[in-house]
Formats: sequence, C-alpha cells, structure tokens
Amino acid sequence: MFSNDVLKQMCIPPATGKSYYRPFICNGDLSKVDIFFVGINPATPISPIEIDIDSYVSLLLNYDEFIRFYKEYRISQDKDQISRTRMGMNSFLSWLANHTDLAVIETDAIPYPTANVKELKREPKHVIDKGKEIFYQLVTEFQPKLLILHGKKTVEHVAYILTHGKVIPPGQVDLEQSIEQMELKSPIIEFNYPNGKKGYIMACRHFMYYGSTGDSFEEFRKRILSIVKGFTMEGE
Repeated sequence: MFSNDVLKQMCIPPATGKSYYRPFICNGDLSKVDIFFVGINPATPISPIEIDIDSYVSLLLNYDEFIRFYKEYRISQDKDQISRTRMGMNSFLSWLANHTDLAVIETDAIPYPTANVKELKREPKHVIDKGKEIFYQLVTEFQPKLLILHGKKTVEHVAYILTHGKVIPPGQVDLEQSIEQMELKSPIIEFNYPNGKKGYIMACRHFMYYGSTGDSFEEFRKRILSIVKGFTMEGE
C-alpha cells in the first residue's frame, strides 16, 4: 500500500525557496487505482510559504479539498478561479467517473509545478530529473492498466521515462506521428509490466481544447470505454 511517508518524501522541494513537487491528486481509493491521467507538469506552484508539508500532503489526498484550495489560491494570485485546461480536465474526469467506478490518479511526467512549460525548461536539470524519477516510481508502484496522456510533449517525456526504466521496449512509441494521429489510433501501445500485468497507453490533444462538453473528443472517449471494458472483463 502506498504510504503517506513515501508521498511526503516525493513532495519535498528541490531547494530552499522552491515549490513542492506535486506527485499526484487522486479522486477515489488509492488501493483501487487503475487509470493514470497524465500531463507534462502542474501549472500552479505551491511552496512551504503558503502551506506546511504535512498539510500539503493531506491536501493531495483529499481531492475536493485540493480543488477548493486550488481555486482560492488562483484567485489570490489574481487569476481566474479555474484555467481553461482545468475546466477541460474536470469535464473529462466527470465524464470518466460517470462511465467507470475506477479510481483515477492525476499526475504529470514531470510533477514539478511551474506557471507554464517555458518556465519548466528554465529549471535546473536535477529538478526535472527528480520529477521524472517520481513519475517512474508512481508508475511502477501502482502499475496502472491505462495511462491517458494529453499533449504531444507529454507523450515524448513518458516514452523516454518508461523506455529508460525498461517498462516499455525501445522504439515502441512512434513519436513521428502528430498528437491527432495518436488520438485516432489509441491505444498507441500495449505493454506488460515485469510481473506480466498488461498496460495500455492512450494519447490525445491537450485538454485546453476539450471545452465544457468535449464533443471533439467523442471518438477518443469511445476508445477509452472499449479499453476499460476489456480490462474490467479480464479482472472478472
């Protein structure tokens, strides 16, 4: 069972004055996680100045409280209560919850928060490397049956992390494809964990394009339901 102490160690900032890592937030029972919902990196940095680490860890483990804190924190930073990307993510995750009872972890290939991807690129290599190590540790700990990756850069980072970690064989993900092609062909890869458990990786456009209804993602959602139905039946 994944422990709070392990999560706390993952959250520790990389240096004084830096933000916490945000390994994941989970809507559901951690012991029943089968789906990872993966982006590049979190977009709202939270530091020890705002909240102590024990309270931060508790926040990550309480989905509703985290979302409430997230909204209030954005308002305090003179931002909209919710970003366009988060609106799309919430809409998609609500749809997913209505069609499956599986617990979902929201995580990132590099779970170190920055205001945008440009700022992430400015972070020292050791900050990014630790983020990748955290993601790899989460994948190998939970062994999700389905990883849903949003955004082409996310696919590139995850392919690198899982290939170097020997979770998937080299060259299995065709990175020459556009994200639209990956979305249409998902799952883009089926693989087996070292213990033989099967996993699937699906990829789609960034969720800033999802909107409030996600109509343009309808075919992708059908593919998700097909995969989920398949591995749910396998477990019966």
